[in-house]
Amino acid sequence: MSAQLYAALFFETSSDDECDPDLAVKQLEEISWALSQLSSAEQDEFRSYARRVADQDPAPAVGREIRNLVDGLLPIGEE
Repeated sequence: MSAQLYAALFFETSSDDECDPDLAVKQLEEISWALSQLSSAEQDEFRSYARRVADQDPAPAVGREIRNLVDGLLPIGEE
């Protein structure tokens, strides 16, 4: 879970100098698709994990980025 979360966070927040924008979009689409293939229970577990990580991050801005990312990648009600 951690690898998917932090990979998605990198692709979402990286600058054009750090990662090609087209590659970032493609990777985010792939991660989103993979998450959408999880069962409802697994999706809930991933959301809970991401919220815990966001709450534990010492930088409030990073925590907000994580929450926004997960809400965008795995919206509730679209399972």
